[in-house]
Amino acid sequence: MESQDMVNKNIKNNEQKSGTTAALCNTLCHNWKDHENSKIFIPLLLLLLTYGALFVLFNSLVHIDTQLFLEIFKMRNPALDAFFVLWTNGGSFFIIFLVVLALWLKGERRPAIYLAAGLIADLVFVTTLKTMIHRHRPYESLSITPLELGDIFGSLPSGHASRAFLSAMILTKFYHKYMVIFFLLAASIAFSRVYLGAHYPLDVIIGAINGVLSGILIINLCDRFRWRKG
Repeated sequence: MESQDMVNKNIKNNEQKSGTTAALCNTLCHNWKDHENSKIFIPLLLLLLTYGALFVLFNSLVHIDTQLFLEIFKMRNPALDAFFVLWTNGGSFFIIFLVVLALWLKGERRPAIYLAAGLIADLVFVTTLKTMIHRHRPYESLSITPLELGDIFGSLPSGHASRAFLSAMILTKFYHKYMVIFFLLAASIAFSRVYLGAHYPLDVIIGAINGVLSGILIINLCDRFRWRKG
């Protein structure tokens, strides 16, 4: 009888332990899902807040933005003109697509896929924003002669700046030791857009923020898809 009681007690203890383990697993899975969801929703929320703040503050920033643009535009000189006309192409869709192709051919498939996904998403998102906001470019509003004309969709946000910072963000995930170089290149490309007269400073600042947050979002989405697929 006593032996049977011990057996029953052990069974009950094991059941309690199993229940505790199951509850712990459920809690961990729930927390993991919350953590994974936050990786998606936080950059989306920050993007929403960025454009919300822009909508509220835009009129009060226009004068400062224009004055800063004119100060930068005065810096032009022939030696730098030729450099920035060439350098600004680093943020073009075509050049970044060539980077994707080079990574793929080199066997660096993951960074190539992440960057390609980011490039496509950025093209759709930024073009939509440009069309909706439809800010005139500096040379359309001011009496200046630009060194480069922009696309027909509008000035804000800067597509070159967004693509450059998105690329810097994604490439940093895979080649972390070059992070400073990636972001310095992105910043110089963004600056070139103002120097050439194609964008106001605010355009490239918003473009840079857009690129960084979009890069984080693309990385987390691709990571999630890869984990589920695996």
